[in-house]
Amino acid sequence: MPHLIRLPVGSVCWPASALSSEALDVRYAQTSTHAGRASDGRLSGSTRWERVYADARAWVEWDWVEMTEGTVVQADPLNVRSNVLLVDERGRPLLSSRRRATLATLVYLLPWQGPVLDALRAGARSAARMPEQRLAA
Repeated sequence: MPHLIRLPVGSVCWPASALSSEALDVRYAQTSTHAGRASDGRLSGSTRWERVYADARAWVEWDWVEMTEGTVVQADPLNVRSNVLLVDERGRPLLSSRRRATLATLVYLLPWQGPVLDALRAGARSAARMPEQRLAA
């Protein structure tokens, strides 16, 4: 007897076997930087990519770190947040370890570094235009 899987509201089910074709329709949504720089002076933040359906929005999101100017990498390749439930060929949810590895592969397939660097450059330009604020004495 098949068991029904109750998904949290807003979750989307993807067959793991179709993930590479699903990646073709995943689009850049946003990048955010964490307040301030890390103690070593590097910027960090997160980026989100989405696929929109008629009745749902699937998303994946991960943290990144600026290694050097113009180079960003995932902070932790196995820590990808998502509202996607990956299922195997029999419709069963993937084990957690396989899910992490599969989502890491999806991130690898996405051209995410360019949009993140564009967002960093745009942020640097807007910060350069902002007047310095001083506290009143």
